[in-house]
Amino acid sequence: MKKRFEKLLLVKSIAFFLPVIALLSCGHLGDRTTVVYGKVFDENHVPVDSILVQLRGAKITGSIELKSTYTDENGDYEIALEVPRKFGQINVVIPYGDYNPDFGKKYSQATDIGGQRPPMIGKKTQWDFKLLAK
Repeated sequence: MKKRFEKLLLVKSIAFFLPVIALLSCGHLGDRTTVVYGKVFDENHVPVDSILVQLRGAKITGSIELKSTYTDENGDYEIALEVPRKFGQINVVIPYGDYNPDFGKKYSQATDIGGQRPPMIGKKTQWDFKLLAK
């Protein structure tokens, strides 16, 4: 009878702690401070300054700007953000439009460098862009 009770207690303990461990390992309860950094350059590999870079939170209904910054004279940028829990994924974009005039005047599109891993919430990720001239 004692062994049966011990087995039942072990099963209940596992059943209780397994979801907690799963949540912690997925990052849902862990640190959500995310840093995305990188370089923006043109087709000739020349760094481009004053280009707006945004972090956008992805949701089923679309995406929302969370934070943005401009590249410096070396084409470098860095954005640090505590990602709200309602976002399970983030994207890094160079938006086209009036609020990014240096991009729209000279370049037709921004492409990410192939082979980059998507930014992970709670991690530091490098994300570089190449701008294609008009």
